[in-house]
Amino acid sequence: MSREDNADREIDIVQVILELVSTATSDLTPEKSRDIEQIVRTRYGGLRLRIVKRKKHPTPERREEITRIALAPELASVPTDEIAQTNGISRRTLYRYLKRGTN
Repeated sequence: MSREDNADREIDIVQVILELVSTATSDLTPEKSRDIEQIVRTRYGGLRLRIVKRKKHPTPERREEITRIALAPELASVPTDEIAQTNGISRRTLYRYLKRGTN
């Protein structure tokens, strides 16, 4: 189901999460599920919540690779903005990697 399909209908995220957890583990009994649902609905019922999309962070190995690329002598004339964009990070992040250096 695409995001556009979900735009016009309200999704009960509590129910979705409980179903996924129930499918993934046999430890969640129907009684525990009802208890958790009641706690969540009591605590957050009526509030408008949003689910924050988390960025994928580069692994330490990838950060080190980006640092090596940025410090490569053959790329000395390439602007830092271009190096950052090519590697999918911001210029500020590139400078943070460079400050930390390679190990």
